[in-house]
Amino acid sequence: MKTYFSALIDKSTPGETLKLSKKLSKELKKLLKTPKSNIVLKEHNAFLFLAAEKHLKKPLDPKILENVQTQFYLHLERYYAKNKSNLQKHLKGKRELKETSQIVKDFLKEIDPGLKKVFDLRLKKLISALPAKFYDLQTDSMTAIWNLREEQKVQFCLSGWPSKSFMIPEVGQDVELEVMVDKLAFLNFFCIFLEPTLIRLREMNKVLERLELGLQGTHYKSGNSATQSKLEMFLRILSAKLSSLQNMDKTIVGIFKLFNEPKTFFNSHDFIRLSQDLRTAVRQMSWKINQGKSLLAEVQEKLEECQIKLKDYLDEKKNGVKTTDSREEFKLALLTMAELSSDLFIEAEELKLWLDFFGSDLPFFTFQSNPFTIQKMRTFTTSAEHIISVRSLVKNYSLGQTTVYALRGVDLDVGDGEFLAIVGNSGAGKTTLLNCIAGLDDPDDGVVFFQGKDLHRSDDSERSRARLLDMGFIFQSYALLPHFDTRENVALPADLAGFSKDLKSRIEELLEGVGIGNQAKQFPAQLSGGQLQRVAIARALTNRPKVLFADEPTGDLDSKTGHQVMELIKKFHEETETTVIVITHEQDIANYAERQILMEDGKIIGPHDIKDPHSTKVISRREEAIPIIRHEERANRKQKQHSKLFFAAFVVQMMLAVLIIIMLLQLDQIVHGTLYSYGLQFSNTWALPYWTLHRFVAGLALLIFGLSALLIVYLKRVAN
Repeated sequence: MKTYFSALIDKSTPGETLKLSKKLSKELKKLLKTPKSNIVLKEHNAFLFLAAEKHLKKPLDPKILENVQTQFYLHLERYYAKNKSNLQKHLKGKRELKETSQIVKDFLKEIDPGLKKVFDLRLKKLISALPAKFYDLQTDSMTAIWNLREEQKVQFCLSGWPSKSFMIPEVGQDVELEVMVDKLAFLNFFCIFLEPTLIRLREMNKVLERLELGLQGTHYKSGNSATQSKLEMFLRILSAKLSSLQNMDKTIVGIFKLFNEPKTFFNSHDFIRLSQDLRTAVRQMSWKINQGKSLLAEVQEKLEECQIKLKDYLDEKKNGVKTTDSREEFKLALLTMAELSSDLFIEAEELKLWLDFFGSDLPFFTFQSNPFTIQKMRTFTTSAEHIISVRSLVKNYSLGQTTVYALRGVDLDVGDGEFLAIVGNSGAGKTTLLNCIAGLDDPDDGVVFFQGKDLHRSDDSERSRARLLDMGFIFQSYALLPHFDTRENVALPADLAGFSKDLKSRIEELLEGVGIGNQAKQFPAQLSGGQLQRVAIARALTNRPKVLFADEPTGDLDSKTGHQVMELIKKFHEETETTVIVITHEQDIANYAERQILMEDGKIIGPHDIKDPHSTKVISRREEAIPIIRHEERANRKQKQHSKLFFAAFVVQMMLAVLIIIMLLQLDQIVHGTLYSYGLQFSNTWALPYWTLHRFVAGLALLIFGLSALLIVYLKRVAN
């Protein structure tokens, strides 16, 4: 029997999370009566994952299963209750919220004291209610998988689903339940996260719509300087609140994208067919995410428009602005705007807190193929063609209560003798990746194979020797010893390796090769930036390394000197076939490499496509993606409107056609009835006018059909 658990944790309270981990591990050991060695616990991103194994001779007692889940739920409930209390205290004492809300209250009091009271009550309710919402959501985040091999069935528990648990009689041999743990955790998360998020976006959309209408018409200034100052501060605070939501689309879209992994996994492994609940849930979530993307684009567009209007509210060139000395006229004129703006402050603050709670960690989540073990990666067979192979590399840094996800499951192969450029904006994780590849820093997870060996399984002395003999380093800041002259700095690696005498002639060749033979006796303080970097290059090549690492080698140099340095590196690569890995954010420097890869947010997102070879800036694909998403959403909204128009035209056409067909069918009865009413009978005398009328009506039907078709074609062209 194997069991797996997952639940959300609060990264801002590491002490409480550690206590929770110990309690859950102890509880699992006691209830399942399994050794501690059979329990694995792992904290990954905003989730806590546990796994336990027990060898059974008979089926597991259902009471034990239920008891374990109940005890887990109680421990989590107490943990989340503490988090709720801490968050409420934090919000009450939050300086920024106190100061900005006070400015809003001062202005509202000036307009109508009643508005100030209502705003105060809503703010207190927000501080109390939002942590409670987080608490309710977190308590529904627990998932459990029970692999009851003795009974040949699997039981799933998802506390956020309407039906808390479901059973699958058997699972295919190709499916490893361990791989499913984080996917199931996110499936459950989306079940509890999507609807509240859509509600927040809808409420924000309504407020922005009302405010947009409220900002139309004449704008008013007060002749009283104190009142006018309060108005200006009020407008600045509102504009700042909206500015704090500028990255809202990136955050939410980043979370929405995570749904693709569990959706693909459960579809590909045919779990959808096995469970009706799962099939329904996945379909509903897909629909809600599409709805959320459309709504998000709409809110973002309105938010930007309202921000501009608030910023230009008192600009006389763009708006009709009237200055009034009448206190009553000023109050009456700004009453609606003040009321709507106070609503905007509350909704914006709530949405910002919602995004901060979920957006600081979750968009950076990395799904793992082996959450509880890296044994499979350790036994990975590397190719002889690759001098470096990286698998599922993860590295995080804690900065106070914030976690920086520097590397998020990086996979990379570097060929022997290859010239590779790793390209990306600042903060993409390029330098962290280099440090882990070179053994300068230890990853939190994953493996690095250097020349077929697991680098981070070696001890410090082995790694140091590998760096000394097989690796060369060129740093942005040169890293030269100031009290050593040029020759001594270049000879330093050989001295440390113990064979500088054998390389005396080589050192002279290196100095001449990089063009600093005449500066051999000068100290770093006497050299220019370009000369310093030439010394660093010569030093990096002293011991004939297998790999040359260059971290922003031209970062401190001017453009001309930077290209000279890169020409030098390229020359040595071509002559010696040394593997070169260059870290850069400049496109013209990356163009020296044979292959380029693009990093963003701690992940390699693919080969770097060079759209403009003369460009010196690397454009983030996320920066490109968000405007495209907004454009697509706007296009979708227009297409829906046009579809409604086409449908209406089609309905009108069909109604007319049906009416004419009825007329044709009834025409014979109408003619005979009319003749009969006058005491006449149908004869050849009436045949000609009858068939003439018949043909006229039929022609009219064809004409209406033709005009309707032309109308639809015209409308479609206008729409396009």
